[in-house]
Amino acid sequence: MDKYNRYRNIWIITLACIATFIAGNYLTNLNDTFLGQIDVIFKAKIPKNDTFQLFYQQGSTNEFTIANSVKTDIIGSVDIQDVIFKLPKIDNLKNLRLDIGENFKQEQIEIYSIKFIIEGRELFYNIDEFNMLFSPNKYIEINNESTFTGKEAVLAGNRKIYDPGFYVNLDSAGFEKLKIKRFTNYPFTISAFIFLVVSCFFIVNVQTTKVKINTLFLAVFFVLLILPSVQIKYKIIDPLKSLEKRELAKKPKFSFSTEFARDYETYLSDNFGFRNHLVNWGSNLKTKFFRSSTYPELVIFGKEKWLYYTRVKGRIYRSYSRTNLLQKDTLKLIVNKWESNKKKFESKGIKYVLGFWPNKHTIYPEYLSNSANMQIKDTISRIDQIVDYIDRTNATVKLTDVRKSLLKEKKKNLLYHKYDTHWNSYGAFVAYQEFFKQNKNDLGITAMGLDEFNVQWQDYYQGELISMLGINNGGFFVEKNPVFNLKENPNQIEYLTTEGYPKLTVITKNYLANNNLRVLVFRDSFTTNLIPFFSLHFREVYYIWGFKEEFVDQLKPDIIIDGFVEREVGEYIR
Repeated sequence: MDKYNRYRNIWIITLACIATFIAGNYLTNLNDTFLGQIDVIFKAKIPKNDTFQLFYQQGSTNEFTIANSVKTDIIGSVDIQDVIFKLPKIDNLKNLRLDIGENFKQEQIEIYSIKFIIEGRELFYNIDEFNMLFSPNKYIEINNESTFTGKEAVLAGNRKIYDPGFYVNLDSAGFEKLKIKRFTNYPFTISAFIFLVVSCFFIVNVQTTKVKINTLFLAVFFVLLILPSVQIKYKIIDPLKSLEKRELAKKPKFSFSTEFARDYETYLSDNFGFRNHLVNWGSNLKTKFFRSSTYPELVIFGKEKWLYYTRVKGRIYRSYSRTNLLQKDTLKLIVNKWESNKKKFESKGIKYVLGFWPNKHTIYPEYLSNSANMQIKDTISRIDQIVDYIDRTNATVKLTDVRKSLLKEKKKNLLYHKYDTHWNSYGAFVAYQEFFKQNKNDLGITAMGLDEFNVQWQDYYQGELISMLGINNGGFFVEKNPVFNLKENPNQIEYLTTEGYPKLTVITKNYLANNNLRVLVFRDSFTTNLIPFFSLHFREVYYIWGFKEEFVDQLKPDIIIDGFVEREVGEYIR
C-alpha cells in the first residue's frame, strides 16, 4: 500500500506541475493579447479648427491603415480642451501613431497630457511622460517640451507635404504598460500556489474521501451547466465577435406573455456564454479538416485551398456559371448608351475611356472545384458577348480588355488573392500597364515599368472570403502578398480630405505629375489597388464609387475613366 501511495502521490504532483505550467501560460496570455475598448483623451490647447487622427496596428498587420484609425474633428479654442478618441477592441496592440492636424495654417499647439482608459484601468501620462512615450516626425517643429507647430516639407519640385504627427516609442516602458492588460504580475506564482494547495488536499484526503462516479458526473454536469452564465457575467475568457452573417437576437423587453418567453429563449440561444467560441470551433473543424464551407451560399472551396466568392442568386454566381448572357436588344442598348456618353462628354472637351477588371474565376478557372465547373452553362461569357458586339458593329467606343496580359503574367506571379475575391497589387499593376498601353493614343500616358518599383512579397493572413466562412484565421490561410514601392519619390501621391463627397471616395493630388490633368474615375472595390498606380500620372484624380454623372459638371474633369469588375458590366444601362 505504501508503494501504491507513493506512486499515487508522484502522479498527483506530476499532474499538478503540468497544470501549473498550462495555467501559468494561460494567465500570461491574458496579460498581453486582447485589449477592450480604449478611450484616449489628449489634453491640449489648439487655436484653430482641425482634424486629429489616431492610428493603431494590431495582430499580424505591420502597416498603418485608414481602416485601423479613428478621426476626431477639433473646434479651435484658446482654452485647454480634451481631444477624445474611442478605439475598438484591439487584438495584440503593436504600434500607435498620433497625427496632429490637417490644417496647415494651424498655429502653435500646446500639449498637457494624454490618458488611456482601458476597461476602467486608467494610464495617465503628463507632458514629460508623453515625450518619452512619443517621438515627433519630421513635419513637427518643437518649440519647447510642450509646444510645437506643424511645418511643410518640400520633397521634390514644388510639392509640399503637411503631415505632423507622433510615433510611439516601441521600446518605452510607457508603451509596454499600455499594451499589457495586466491580469496578474505573477501568473506562474499564482498558478503554482493554487495547484500546490489542491495537490496537498488530494494527497491528505484521497484515502479518506470516497467519491462515487455518479456524484462526479453530476458535479461536472453542473459546472458545465453554469459556465455559460458565469462567462456572461465575469468574462472568464475574452468574448469573440460574432462572425455569422446575420444579426443576433436582441434582449426583449419584459412582459408577462408567451411572446416574451419565446423571444427570450431565442435571445439566450443567440447570446449564451462561449457561443461564438463554439461556433468558431465548429466552423474551423468543418473548414480546415473537411474543406467544407460553413456558408456555401457565399463562399466555396476550390482546389488547393483556393476560395471563391459565389453568392447564390447573385451577380457573381450568374457570371461564373454564365447564366447572365444578354439578348441582342439589350446588348445594343448598353453599347448605344456608352456611345451616347462618349459623344456627350467629348462635346464638353472630356475624354471618355471604358474598361473592366476581370473576375477571379476568369483568370484562375483551373482552381474552381469540379462541382462549380459543372454549373457552367455556356461556352462564352457575358463580357465576351459585349466585346464581340463592339468589334462586329465597329462601335465608336471600345472596352479596354486586360485579360490577355493577366493570363500571360499569371504563369510567373500570383495576381489574385487566394482567399479574397479581388486581385492583389501585382494583378492591378499588370492591368494598369495594359490599360495605358491600349489607351496610349487617347491619353498620351506611358505606364511605369516594373524596374521602377521595389516589390516585396509578405505573408498575408487577411481576405474577405475567410471572414465569410465565419472563422478566425489563426494562420491556417496564409499567402504571399506583393507590396509595391516606388524607388524614386515614393511619397509623391498626396491623399486629400473627402469631406462633402460620397462614402468611399478617394481624392489624390500629385505635384510631380508632368501635367495639370484632372481625372474622374468611376470606381468599385477592384479600383482600390489601381489607385497607387493611376495617381502617378495625373495632377488630380477623383475616385467616386459607382457611376455618378452629376460629378462631371461639378468637377469638370479632363478625362473620365469608367471601369468596373467584370460581373458588374452590363448589369445596368448607364
